[in-house]
Amino acid sequence: MVVSIVGAILLAAGAWQLLRPVLDPAGATASQGTGDARNTGNAGDAGDAGDAGNTVRLAAPSGYEGAAGYPVGFPQTELGAASAAAAALEAAWTLDGEQAEQAAVLYAPPDQHDAARAGAREAAAGWREILGLPKEGALPDGAAMRTRTIGVQWRARARDQIQVSVLVQVTATKGVGDTDPTYSSPYAMSLLMVWHPDLRGAGRGDWVNAPDPLTTSVPPVALPGTPEFTAAGWKPVSGPEPTQ
Repeated sequence: MVVSIVGAILLAAGAWQLLRPVLDPAGATASQGTGDARNTGNAGDAGDAGDAGNTVRLAAPSGYEGAAGYPVGFPQTELGAASAAAAALEAAWTLDGEQAEQAAVLYAPPDQHDAARAGAREAAAGWREILGLPKEGALPDGAAMRTRTIGVQWRARARDQIQVSVLVQVTATKGVGDTDPTYSSPYAMSLLMVWHPDLRGAGRGDWVNAPDPLTTSVPPVALPGTPEFTAAGWKPVSGPEPTQ
């Protein structure tokens, strides 16, 4: 669930202290729990994700929801689970508390919506604090954070349960008046994705990020195109094919 995501974000943000202006695949962030996340660690099992050198084309969603157009309705496949995990993480990592809350609910199991809302608000405030921005209220003009998926890997845990590791590039700016470089850093976390058959309506299933009862490892962070990226089991990603 997104509660898992935001809980790990807060731990990671506290360890970061500042988002680094230089890409640092050997950073020192580590945490374990229901949404395991880190900047370095032990390589995970790529499972059925394919050969290490192959680019993974993320699956296209069946639709979009909310004013922000969040992608939903991913296929009931392992690739669909990985694609949903990437979408959930990209949506949840934001400086906008309202946007984070909407995303948290969208990608959380129905029985976790209240906790997801609270956790999302807390995570957005945590990121703001790390960047030296006001924890609440309006952001300075131009202040923004973007999360872009640059690698994935996964393995089946059980029927309709897929453990997905997502590698993202996070960039952030404090606003148009900020004279510092744009902050940027790679980051990885592992999510347990579970299929809900009627999540988007009768007969319209989708994946959610559920609490993970197991302690899982997170593959080490590495940048695409490096030997470390391949050795860690990461697969570079591209977006879904455009719809006709």
